[in-house]
Amino acid sequence: MARPRTAILSREIIGRAAIDYVESGNELQLVPLARRLGVSVSSLYHHVSGRDGVIHAMRQVLVSEYMTEGPVPGDWAQRIRGEVERTWRMYAAHPRVLQHMMTVVIDEPDVLRFYSTLADALAEAGLPDGEILTTIEVIDAFSFGAALDALSPDTVLGAERATGKLAELLPGHPSGAARNRLVFDRGLELLIAGVEARVSAYRSAS
Repeated sequence: MARPRTAILSREIIGRAAIDYVESGNELQLVPLARRLGVSVSSLYHHVSGRDGVIHAMRQVLVSEYMTEGPVPGDWAQRIRGEVERTWRMYAAHPRVLQHMMTVVIDEPDVLRFYSTLADALAEAGLPDGEILTTIEVIDAFSFGAALDALSPDTVLGAERATGKLAELLPGHPSGAARNRLVFDRGLELLIAGVEARVSAYRSAS
């Protein structure tokens, strides 16, 4: 008699199933996730350490798809633009997963490589050591916010009751994905300009 078929589990299988489950609008819980996979909750624990372990598995899956390309070429500003673009695309494509990833410590080597690249680029730009980590956190917070903006309605500001300059500008403003892309591009430009201004001020004071 043939042996009964059993579900084959791995961190990747669990991570991909969790991504699909969360992006479908469900709250991440182990019991329904195990049921979705056709296994017991105890089977999950052979591969992940509880709910946080599932979140790490989700991040590992996404990182393998979005962040395994080689280093971005160019000067410090081009490298920051390229690296942040990669993470924003990952976050914007999976904003509901992002909300969970923000709750666990980052310790995946490929993700830490991203932060190391930012640190090296900011040091090359001339930013003082005491400002580098906080600046990285500001860049991160911007990337998270720009990605979560993808969950917004196509039109964020209602024009019907707007007045003054706002009412004048709203009809020509992009909506949907085009607006989200513009938010990211403009925000990143402002951040890089801010770094340049900080470096200039630091050098003038030295």
